[in-house]
Amino acid sequence: MRSQWQTSEDRLKLLKELVKQDSITNSEGEVNFPFYIKRTLKQLEYFNKNESHIKFIETYDHKNAVVALYRSHDIDDTIILMSHYDTVDTNDFGPFQSLAFDCDALNKAFQKNLDSFNDDQQSDIKSDKYLFGRGVMDMKSGLMMHLSLLEKAINESWPINIILLTVPDEEVNSSGMRSAVNDLSDFIEQENLKLLLIMNGEPAFSQHPDDEQYYIYNGSIGKIMPSVFVYGKETHVGEPLKGLSANYLISRINSEIEYNPLLTEQYKDEISPLPVSLYMKDLKDEYNVQTPFMAVSYYNVFLFEQSSAQVFKKFNTIIEQTMKTCTNDLKLYYEELPPIKVITYEKLMQSMIDKHGQSVVDKILNDTNLSDERLYAQEVIQQLLLLDSSNDYTVVTYLNPPYYPSVNSGQQKLIKSISKYAIKQMKKQFNRETQKIYYFNGISDLSYVNYTHEASDEHIYSSNTPGFGRTYDIPFDAMKKLKAPVINIGAFGKDAHQLTERIDIKSVSEEVPYVLNKIFHKFFINK
Repeated sequence: MRSQWQTSEDRLKLLKELVKQDSITNSEGEVNFPFYIKRTLKQLEYFNKNESHIKFIETYDHKNAVVALYRSHDIDDTIILMSHYDTVDTNDFGPFQSLAFDCDALNKAFQKNLDSFNDDQQSDIKSDKYLFGRGVMDMKSGLMMHLSLLEKAINESWPINIILLTVPDEEVNSSGMRSAVNDLSDFIEQENLKLLLIMNGEPAFSQHPDDEQYYIYNGSIGKIMPSVFVYGKETHVGEPLKGLSANYLISRINSEIEYNPLLTEQYKDEISPLPVSLYMKDLKDEYNVQTPFMAVSYYNVFLFEQSSAQVFKKFNTIIEQTMKTCTNDLKLYYEELPPIKVITYEKLMQSMIDKHGQSVVDKILNDTNLSDERLYAQEVIQQLLLLDSSNDYTVVTYLNPPYYPSVNSGQQKLIKSISKYAIKQMKKQFNRETQKIYYFNGISDLSYVNYTHEASDEHIYSSNTPGFGRTYDIPFDAMKKLKAPVINIGAFGKDAHQLTERIDIKSVSEEVPYVLNKIFHKFFINK
């Protein structure tokens, strides 16, 4: 039978076709993309004859993850090839926006406008060694290589089962993977499959500016968003000491949280990035001379080994100490200052239930109708605080979606062996130096497998995340069941989520496909 995607030229052609399919997160293109993938899979005779081996898993926001199974009835050993097909938007493309999904046309346009780019970008544009386009790096490249590998397994009747999984919405809330985990774990049980490995195809991300090093990853960094809702006391600007500005409190909190190394971790030689604020604002809708008395901020904190409960405890300690310092500082101006309370969302909820009854609190939870989970949380907390004036001078700490638990298989024998072998093959065959890293720093859907934290972590997270179980959910039980070593091997690229997003042509069309093929043969086929 004729191969579709086994030469470097055919792989590049497929990659360009994948990029042409606009699949921006939360767009119509993202909704339509699974049907394109199904048509693409049916170009292979195997799936044309076994269409039932292609399944859609609907997400809670009405998109579809695609699962395609190559079933070898000689063995139950199984590998998952994981990718996401959504991309960030193209607003950053400016005058090039209409060409964002056309790799060839975009390159020609860049060639004619070289002065728009820095020296490194100009060099790569002129070299013809890179393919440019939205999603070409993050991560249509991984999906393309997985499709090529799947075809090879089918054509050569590999004695291994392969599940190709590609999901929507990795870029915003990971609704794709969080929805797929339940069905996928059930599907593996129903098919009596033995899961040996989960392999992601996210591209190699730089570790610092101008980084040209190629990496493979033994896991994926985690992320959590501890947040604060500050409720001060309104007053006229002419009488500032009759109230308390929420902006003053939020600014003091921000200065203690952003770039605070206490909220970073070290694992061997790797250090997690510093925490930063992703959102900070007061809740005044218009200008007037009333001081802002409500403000919100949420923070990006990366995880290596810490659980959400551990980070939330540290976060609360910092907030409590900051408010004590603020109180002491403010005593210079106020004759009498009410104490500034720091309370978790869980405790605020219980307090309002005790005072006003479960039905009142439930009405707030049910009547709040905002599609963005973070704005839902903000509105719920505001309505709870407004129930009575005793909530003045209060800082509520809580957790915002999304939550990405960390995962690291670097100490497992199989992953150690695969990493060592992949590094050796890259050097031997292509003279490309490769470095192993334990945590992929771009955040990935690998976070939703191999969950290992205690039940107390699940409780702390769910109890302090407004809307948990209503507008947002984490399938903790299914994540525990979907258990296998993980590894991420993708192509070398640059500038993900930027106008100059690009993938190394040789890396994506020759090098990584070659190494993936070698890995499968050494560890799963000719073992």
